[in-house]
Amino acid sequence: MIKDSNLISAQEMIMTAFTNIERAEIENNNKLLKTWHTTLESIQSKAVNGKNLGANLYAHSRIIDLKNGILLVEADHPGWIQTLRLYQKYIITGLKRGVPEVKITSLAFRLKGTNAELHSQISEEQIRKDINNRIQKEENVIREFDTNNRTEAGAEKKSENKEMPENLRKILDRLKTDMMAESK
Repeated sequence: MIKDSNLISAQEMIMTAFTNIERAEIENNNKLLKTWHTTLESIQSKAVNGKNLGANLYAHSRIIDLKNGILLVEADHPGWIQTLRLYQKYIITGLKRGVPEVKITSLAFRLKGTNAELHSQISEEQIRKDINNRIQKEENVIREFDTNNRTEAGAEKKSENKEMPENLRKILDRLKTDMMAESK
């Protein structure tokens, strides 16, 4: 028998994992799952096999997560997601009536096999850092652009202060004289 102070029994692991779960939360989740089942099963369409629509929706979808009032639902085919979207308002109303203590405002869908989630694994601090870095980069680009424009504008002003070549000045004077004479 191996005795190591770093090893813990399976019972201890399970007890540790379940001590943080509240009983009321488990009951609400179970009630939500039952209400999901009954709400979907109550959906019928006017099609030939319409009575089976709700049962098929339930068989091909499942609840994945609930966060900030958004219920994430997974379906095994895009067609079932589309059908669930058609009945979304009906489903939300049924869930609100069946489980009023659970706040559900909308449904989000994902296709089975994808990893879409309702929350990000990135911390808020990391998101803030990324945003600050982007802002800093944009400010640097603006400063550089502004500096370049000022330098170019300064170069233009310097060229304005320089005297014009004599032959060009004479040509422009003649042109000006000709234009004045024609306008009279």
